[in-house]
Amino acid sequence: MNILYGVNATGNGHISRSRITISELKKRGHDVTVLFSGRNDEDFFDLDEFKPFIIKKGFTFIFKNGKLNVIKTLLNIDLIQFIKDVFKIKKDYDVIITDFEPISAYAARIRGIHCIGIGHQYSFLNKIPKSFKMELASLFFLRFYTPINTTISSHFFHFNQAILPPFIDKDLKKRNDLKIKKNSFLVYLAWEERDKIISIFNQIDGNEFIYYCSIKQEIQIGNVKVKPFSNQNFKNDLISCNGLITNAGFQLPAEAIYLGKKILCKPLIGQPEQEHNAQTLKELQYATVCEKFTKNEIESWIKDGTQKQNFFNDPLDLMMKMVENPKKDMSKKIAEKWT
Repeated sequence: MNILYGVNATGNGHISRSRITISELKKRGHDVTVLFSGRNDEDFFDLDEFKPFIIKKGFTFIFKNGKLNVIKTLLNIDLIQFIKDVFKIKKDYDVIITDFEPISAYAARIRGIHCIGIGHQYSFLNKIPKSFKMELASLFFLRFYTPINTTISSHFFHFNQAILPPFIDKDLKKRNDLKIKKNSFLVYLAWEERDKIISIFNQIDGNEFIYYCSIKQEIQIGNVKVKPFSNQNFKNDLISCNGLITNAGFQLPAEAIYLGKKILCKPLIGQPEQEHNAQTLKELQYATVCEKFTKNEIESWIKDGTQKQNFFNDPLDLMMKMVENPKKDMSKKIAEKWT
């Protein structure tokens, strides 16, 4: 099949899981063109394996101090450019896949091409426990932001719905040559104030924090090693760290759970999906959840935080079959992935 695959690039989780699915689609003989949106060109990294790809502006969410800034987000929207980008996509594809990427989804709607939504966000279209805020978001935002025909969704738990378990990069499964560093903690906090967080880490003696962010080269700030984004280096540090400090996304916590890492997470304020994820991680005892990163909160987690491992069954082959047969009922096979 000739496939257009849209990837929401506002966070690295979408890119990380799309890296896996796109690679598998290509192995199965499909022609895949990738469309990224939601991030400035200079902020991308390690994209060679996605070729051929195109980058568009799309929509970007603006956060400050770990909180969604709704006004700045709305002011940043360039609706005219968005419409132009949608209409530039020709009816050259057999199917369009979107990982919460709006340009590809609207192009599919306008061109009459079947659109498949792949990703965690689409699990909220199922009958799963949701807050009132998440209920409203799933009724409006999910259907409006990326209109789709069918979904392939995933979550930390199935909730007796046709939801797949998370899929994990094979590189994370194969590596057993890296030793665990007892006092080393991986940090991915793309939406928090970096200097403020680093100053807190500097007050916690006897531990090393490996902080990934948008910098050009590695620097050392006290007990914090600040590193530029790198797909392979990040995987290695995730494997060898003792724990993960992050916001309440989906893909990265799922990978940490698979590896048996303890997790400290803080949901982004005003982001219903992250608030839901944090509550689910807490209820399933996969993570310690905090409302604010403080010295006491982090020290307490380092000392007493628990870890719970889950070797999620690999859903990737089934996902490929669902892409290739989008109208076939796969609910029974999906349920088998949780047994």
